[in-house]
Amino acid sequence: MASYPRTGSNLDSTTKSSLSTQIIVMVENEPVGAIQSFGETQSRTIKPINEIGTDGIIELVPQSPTKVSLSINRMYFDGLSLPEAFSRGFRNLQSQRIPFDIVVIDQFTGTGNDAIITTYHNCWFNSLNINYSASDYTIAQTAGVECEYVSTIRGGEAIALSQGVGGGRQIPGVQLDEAETAADSGANGRRGSLDYPGLISAAY
Repeated sequence: MASYPRTGSNLDSTTKSSLSTQIIVMVENEPVGAIQSFGETQSRTIKPINEIGTDGIIELVPQSPTKVSLSINRMYFDGLSLPEAFSRGFRNLQSQRIPFDIVVIDQFTGTGNDAIITTYHNCWFNSLNINYSASDYTIAQTAGVECEYVSTIRGGEAIALSQGVGGGRQIPGVQLDEAETAADSGANGRRGSLDYPGLISAAY
């Protein structure tokens, strides 16, 4: 397989760019249709540590857990509102009292054990918006979703452990850390890596 000499990017006749046509959104083992956009945001606050006597930052440290939120836009299709399409038994935000999981399957590198499976755990709707317009007959609904945590696996393990599957590029010098891969895959319910013992000596 040829690769570009300066970047290492694979150069052959197959498609290397991931496409939204390879994405399936599932809830309760049911695919969700008519989604127009699905956006994920992960964020956390990083605190700079300063000290008297030093004109500079001596360390950056996470100050809070990672927040995971989703923004979803779906056509009002098949007679289903957005919550109903996500296998919820309600239409209105006030009705939810039980969280649910959203599973996104990326089949770009294959199906089964070769697919990348991302699970958004214990999700709650935090906003629902709908707009009716005389200038556009179609009706779309937008939802904001907050999740307790997110995990991603391929073949039942952290995706970094199976880089290169399906003709993808494998980074030869990838830096692996046990706590990071456990948090990334959600192993044993792990939701982050900073509560793993031995943080003071953690290094690649």
